Amino acid sequence: LERERRKKNVVISQVPEASPSLSGEQRKVHDIDYICSDKLGMKPNEIVNCFRAGRVRQHENGNVLPRPLVVTMKSVESSNYWHNDGKGYHQGLHWINEDLCKGDREAKFFLRQERRKRQKLQQQIHLQQNQQQKG
Repeated sequence: LERERRKKNVVISQVPEASPSLSGEQRKVHDIDYICSDKLGMKPNEIVNCFRAGRVRQHENGNVLPRPLVVTMKSVESSNYWHNDGKGYHQGLHWINEDLCKGDREAKFFLRQERRKRQKLQQQIHLQQNQQQKG
């Protein structure tokens, strides 16, 4: 049920926060204007809603860390286009990813860790083979 609800969502990282002095609706307009600008190029007619996930946090230097922006698209096809069918889409500073429930995020993290371990092992084997051929 939760997966179905999230299918039309994309999560965009590193979208600057609007001024805290603005109202909630003004901040939402700021976010939509930003993602529809040349920086990302989304179209306003593709977007149903957007909101910030999490609490506002500050960096050690006092700057506000931008919270992820969750954007609900009009269709699953549009969502898939922007997050590249689950592979993620990188545009400048921004990553656009699918909106996953906690269990799916943990499973994907585990798979990434396993893939990195395999790659590292393969590199070590390759290095050993090269050293044996030279020696």
